Amino acid sequence: MMKWIKFLTQKKIPYYIYKLQKEDFIILNKNNSKIIIILSGIIFITKVFPNKELIPVAILDENNILIKSNKEIKTYYKIFALEKTYILTLDEYKLNESNIIGINLLHGYKKTIGKYEAMNNIISQKQIKNRILQLIFTICLEFGKLKNQKIFIPFKLSNKNIATLTGTSENTVNKVIREIYTEDLIKDISNNIISIKNILNLNLK
Repeated sequence: MMKWIKFLTQKKIPYYIYKLQKEDFIILNKNNSKIIIILSGIIFITKVFPNKELIPVAILDENNILIKSNKEIKTYYKIFALEKTYILTLDEYKLNESNIIGINLLHGYKKTIGKYEAMNNIISQKQIKNRILQLIFTICLEFGKLKNQKIFIPFKLSNKNIATLTGTSENTVNKVIREIYTEDLIKDISNNIISIKNILNLNLK
C-alpha cells in the first residue's frame, strides 16, 4: 500500500483513497477518466449498460490497476468488494500532465491484463456449467491455499457472486451447483472453503 502512496506523493500527483467493507460497492464517475489501483483486498468489477445488463470484467487484488475511460458515456463500472479493500484513485489527465509513466504503474497494469484474460476465458465458455467450474478453478488458482485436500480462499464465494461473475441468474447457479455436487466434481463450496474431489489429479487450465 505504502509504495503507491510514496510514489505518487514524490511525483506530486493528487490521489484519493477509499475504504470498502465486505459487500460494499462504488460506481465510478461517468464523467472522468480514472486510474484505479487496488492497494489491498479483493474486488470484482462489472460493466453496466443502459439496459442494466452486467458484464463481468475482472476479479482484482493487490497492485492490480483498472484504467477507466469516459469514451462510452452510456455505460459505467461498478466495483464490488469481496473483502475489506482499500482502493486508490487518480485522474488520468493529472498523470499525463506530470509526464510520468512509472514502472509501478506499468507493472500493475500488466498484471491486470492477465486478470482480464482469465475473465474472458470464463465468459467464453458456452455452457453455464463450464463457466461456473472455470470460475471456481480460476479463483482457487489465483487466491486459494491448499490444506488437507481443501482450498481456502480469503472471501466467501456466494451463489449471488457466482451468478454475476458468470453472467447468469442465481437460480441457475443453484441448480448447476447441485448438479456439480451430484456428479461429485466438487464436494463443497461453503464459507471460505472449496473442497474438490481428487484435487491433486485435476488439470486446471
